[in-house]
Amino acid sequence: MSKIAIIHHSGSGKTKMLAEAVAEGVRGVVGAEVIELAIDSKKIVDGRYKDEAVFAALATADAIIFGSPTYMGMVSGQFKTFADATAGIWFGQGWKNKLAAGFTTSGSPSGDKQGTLQYLVTLASQHGMIWVSLGEMNGIYAGHPEATAINRLGSFTGVMSQVAPTPEGRPTEGDFATGRALGRRVAELAAKLS
Repeated sequence: MSKIAIIHHSGSGKTKMLAEAVAEGVRGVVGAEVIELAIDSKKIVDGRYKDEAVFAALATADAIIFGSPTYMGMVSGQFKTFADATAGIWFGQGWKNKLAAGFTTSGSPSGDKQGTLQYLVTLASQHGMIWVSLGEMNGIYAGHPEATAINRLGSFTGVMSQVAPTPEGRPTEGDFATGRALGRRVAELAAKLS
């Protein structure tokens, strides 16, 4: 049995929708257990995220999938307070050799989401983690309509989702499928390694 943690921040709920799709992908793998965690802004104290229960849950995981909206070409400030709070874990190499992956959302087709994913790769690399790429071709090349195409934005580093910046905006069905594919890939690799 492998444990896959998904830790994310969601300002408007759109990144949370994508996190739920990633969790669904994990659950589709026999023997995989998902630990769903959200970064609660109320637990940021003096610029650092403080929630011992969250960090204890992450310590038990075989893989951690990070998620954040892209704000100004980077992870959200709330996610960054969480990342900064992992310095003690880094110092003790507590996440070394765990699998890592990531996802992000923004309102624009680009929105500089690649910057967010690159930050997540750097965070994972500093922790000595092993980054899992998406591993899915852009479904538009196979003739699928944009709304249902997997990896329609062509990101191989992780999942990118473009969501209309309106209250009713939500990821496309293809973006949800891309999130499920990432969750499934991480869970399958975790099972092989355990």
